Amino acid sequence: MKKHLLWIIIFSALCLICAIIILITDRSGGAAVISLNGEAIRRVELDENQEFDIDLGDGEFNHISVRDGKIAVTDASCPDRLCVRRGYISGGVPIICLPHRLTVEVTDGGGVDAVTGR
Repeated sequence: MKKHLLWIIIFSALCLICAIIILITDRSGGAAVISLNGEAIRRVELDENQEFDIDLGDGEFNHISVRDGKIAVTDASCPDRLCVRRGYISGGVPIICLPHRLTVEVTDGGGVDAVTGR
């Protein structure tokens, strides 16, 4: 009985170690879709650090930064700047700039989302 318990403990420890290694090293090539007025205008791969502006005309803009697999609106000309205060995201709730009607949504990097159909 003790021998079986020892093997179960060893197997569980190995599984835990493998799970931790996978979680730490998983840099899956996620992507973000930037939409303006509900239409996708740009797809950004999150595995490459970069910065760029979304020029909305009339001096209006959103500055986007991608760092370490996360994306953020780091500067904007909108009056409330809630999109900037949202910070970097890597999934979950998207960044939304209501005055500019801009959204930044992280996807898994491939295929069609079963919920949104995009």
